[in-house]
Amino acid sequence: MAGNLQQRIDKIESKAALLAERYAVLHNAKLRADARIDELNATIDSLQRNVADLNRQIEYLKVASVLSPDHRDVEETRALLTELVREIDKCINQLSI
Repeated sequence: MAGNLQQRIDKIESKAALLAERYAVLHNAKLRADARIDELNATIDSLQRNVADLNRQIEYLKVASVLSPDHRDVEETRALLTELVREIDKCINQLSI
Protein backbone atom coordinates (compact mmCIF):
# COMPACT_ATOMS: atom_id res chain seq x y z
CA MET A 1 0.00 0.00 0.00
CA ALA A 2 2.82 2.37 0.83
CA GLY A 3 4.34 1.73 -2.60
CA ASN A 4 1.02 2.45 -4.28
CA LEU A 5 0.66 5.68 -2.29
CA GLN A 6 4.20 6.70 -3.19
CA GLN A 7 3.46 6.06 -6.88
CA ARG A 8 0.39 8.23 -6.67
CA ILE A 9 2.34 11.00 -4.98
CA ASP A 10 5.05 10.76 -7.65
CA LYS A 11 2.43 10.93 -10.40
CA ILE A 12 0.80 13.93 -8.77
CA GLU A 13 4.19 15.62 -8.36
CA SER A 14 5.12 15.01 -12.00
CA LYS A 15 1.72 16.27 -13.15
CA ALA A 16 2.07 19.34 -10.93
CA ALA A 17 5.54 20.01 -12.33
CA LEU A 18 4.23 19.61 -15.87
CA LEU A 19 1.31 21.89 -15.07
CA ALA A 20 3.67 24.52 -13.59
CA GLU A 21 5.93 24.27 -16.65
CA ARG A 22 3.00 24.68 -19.04
CA TYR A 23 1.70 27.58 -16.98
CA ALA A 24 5.10 29.30 -17.18
CA VAL A 25 5.21 28.83 -20.95
CA LEU A 26 1.66 30.15 -21.37
CA HIS A 27 2.32 33.05 -19.00
CA ASN A 28 5.43 34.08 -20.97
CA ALA A 29 3.49 33.80 -24.22
CA LYS A 30 0.73 35.98 -22.75
CA LEU A 31 3.26 38.59 -21.63
CA ARG A 32 4.79 38.68 -25.11
CA ALA A 33 1.30 38.91 -26.67
CA ASP A 34 0.34 41.75 -24.30
CA ALA A 35 3.54 43.63 -25.22
CA ARG A 36 2.80 43.11 -28.90
CA ILE A 37 -0.78 44.34 -28.40
CA ASP A 38 0.51 47.50 -26.70
CA GLU A 39 2.96 48.04 -29.55
CA LEU A 40 0.26 47.56 -32.17
CA ASN A 41 -2.14 49.88 -30.31
CA ALA A 42 0.56 52.56 -30.29
CA THR A 43 1.07 52.03 -34.02
CA ILE A 44 -2.69 52.27 -34.62
CA ASP A 45 -2.87 55.52 -32.65
CA SER A 46 0.03 56.96 -34.62
CA LEU A 47 -1.51 55.92 -37.93
CA GLN A 48 -4.90 57.34 -36.95
CA ARG A 49 -3.28 60.69 -36.14
CA ASN A 50 -1.47 60.54 -39.47
CA VAL A 51 -4.73 59.78 -41.32
CA ALA A 52 -6.45 62.67 -39.56
CA ASP A 53 -3.61 65.02 -40.56
CA LEU A 54 -3.76 63.80 -44.16
CA ASN A 55 -7.54 64.22 -44.26
CA ARG A 56 -7.14 67.77 -42.96
CA GLN A 57 -4.55 68.46 -45.65
CA ILE A 58 -6.93 67.07 -48.29
CA GLU A 59 -9.64 69.44 -47.09
CA TYR A 60 -7.21 72.37 -47.19
CA LEU A 61 -6.16 71.45 -50.71
CA LYS A 62 -9.78 71.14 -51.82
CA VAL A 63 -10.54 74.59 -50.46
CA ALA A 64 -7.38 76.02 -51.99
CA SER A 65 -8.13 74.52 -55.40
CA VAL A 66 -11.65 75.95 -55.32
CA LEU A 67 -10.35 79.39 -54.39
CA SER A 68 -7.51 79.52 -56.89
CA PRO A 69 -8.69 80.62 -60.32
CA ASP A 70 -7.70 78.70 -63.39
CA HIS A 71 -6.21 80.32 -66.48
CA ARG A 72 -9.55 80.59 -68.28
CA ASP A 73 -11.14 82.44 -65.36
CA VAL A 74 -8.27 84.92 -65.28
CA GLU A 75 -8.59 85.60 -69.01
CA GLU A 76 -12.37 86.05 -68.77
CA THR A 77 -11.96 88.47 -65.89
CA ARG A 78 -9.34 90.48 -67.78
CA ALA A 79 -11.60 90.65 -70.84
CA LEU A 80 -14.50 91.80 -68.68
CA LEU A 81 -12.39 94.49 -67.02
CA THR A 82 -11.08 95.67 -70.39
CA GLU A 83 -14.63 95.96 -71.70
CA LEU A 84 -15.70 97.88 -68.60
CA VAL A 85 -12.77 100.30 -68.96
CA ARG A 86 -13.79 100.90 -72.60
CA GLU A 87 -17.36 101.60 -71.52
CA ILE A 88 -16.13 104.04 -68.87
CA ASP A 89 -13.92 105.76 -71.43
CA LYS A 90 -16.91 106.12 -73.79
CA CYS A 91 -18.99 107.62 -70.98
CA ILE A 92 -16.22 110.07 -70.10
CA ASN A 93 -15.89 111.11 -73.74
CA GLN A 94 -19.66 111.67 -74.02
CA LEU A 95 -19.70 113.77 -70.84
CA SER A 96 -16.85 115.95 -72.02
CA ILE A 97 -18.56 116.80 -75.33
